[in-house]
Amino acid sequence: MSNHCIARPLDPAEAFFFMADRVSCMNFVFFAERSGHLDPRRIRASLAVIQDENPLLRARISWTADRGLCFAPAAGAPIDLECRDVDADDWQLWIEHELAQPFAEEAAPLIRCRYLEMSSPQRSVLALVFHHAIADGRSGNALLHRLLDCIASDATLRANAGAPPLPPMHAVFPQRFRWAEQPDAAKHVKDGLIADYRRHGALTPLPWLSSNTPTRTPRFIRVVLPPDVTQRLVALSRRHEASVHGAICAAQLLTQFRLRMGNDPATLFLSCPVDMRPLLDPIQPSAPTALCVSLISAAFVLDANTDFWALARQVVAQTRRQLDRGEGHLFFTMYGLDGAPVAPDRIARFTKSILATWQNTMVSNVGRVAAIASDPAVDAISFALCPMPYQTLFNAVSTYKDKLILNVGYDAGKLSEEIAMELAAGLRDALLEAAAAA
Repeated sequence: MSNHCIARPLDPAEAFFFMADRVSCMNFVFFAERSGHLDPRRIRASLAVIQDENPLLRARISWTADRGLCFAPAAGAPIDLECRDVDADDWQLWIEHELAQPFAEEAAPLIRCRYLEMSSPQRSVLALVFHHAIADGRSGNALLHRLLDCIASDATLRANAGAPPLPPMHAVFPQRFRWAEQPDAAKHVKDGLIADYRRHGALTPLPWLSSNTPTRTPRFIRVVLPPDVTQRLVALSRRHEASVHGAICAAQLLTQFRLRMGNDPATLFLSCPVDMRPLLDPIQPSAPTALCVSLISAAFVLDANTDFWALARQVVAQTRRQLDRGEGHLFFTMYGLDGAPVAPDRIARFTKSILATWQNTMVSNVGRVAAIASDPAVDAISFALCPMPYQTLFNAVSTYKDKLILNVGYDAGKLSEEIAMELAAGLRDALLEAAAAA
């Protein structure tokens, strides 16, 4: 076992996800679907390897009077592995179950593994379940890849030299993103953002949204575009000077607009996490676990004449502008997470703030996921997440072996299955229509 452990205060993003988890479970699950079965003994041994390589997989979150919310070492707490035999039609239900099962207070480690085995046909699903305070989508992908490599090869069942703990990610962000260090500038930019959002008028109510209560019943609907469609979408995104991510966002916004909202102009709100790693010194590959995202949010006005590719370009341009201005991480600092005690009244205030956040949808796109060369039986890698109370949809996107995979997450307590299916089908149809255009 590596001698390195982690003991440091949580940064604003980590603290936000810790607090948000107290309001509504914030787990996310990264999982691989494959033909054939795996040996649970090799899974267990490989979990020990990735845990030894990653300090945050050996930590718990606690509160101390002098330092506030902190990561604390938690030696001797192995990653929990549960193996289940499931029906081929039921495995997704088990993933949804894991999304809704929070980690216990001061639990360690803040990750667990689930292995689902099907007999007819012989298939399996290997899933890593994360507390969002310790990891993001890129971390989940990297850890799942490493785990599968370890399972596949005896040679890789030797831990890399334990990496030292990573600093809080905001400490190595460019200065323009470190809003906690410049509160006056943060207030000025925040006020400007709010004014910018409101210049379009009030957000358009979504008539099919039933409530704004905390998430309790996560579900997701899978939309998979085959390789030929995906490749066509990539080519057209380049031709139209947009991106596949911009196209997905445009399809999601247009689908919401078209769903029982009439033809009058509507103002809709969209958020996207942005991976900050390209702006940092490279994160050590032996310790990929980190929460290293900022959140970009913007309002978009749609009407009956909104052009798909024009909207996709608008999304791309807006994201670039906000990144250039250092926006994004500002969202996490707006909640005043300064390390104060996590007392019931503080959680209540945070909950009130969360429930007052503008309704939006989310698109989280980890992009093209490298194929698992050591395990060619893997035919899909994707992820899913519980929507926050203010999120109508959480669209978790990945591309594996040229298949675009969209896990459209929703809360069954807010949306009926009928509406959720309409939204997922509309999203699929909008992308198919865009890919088929000349």
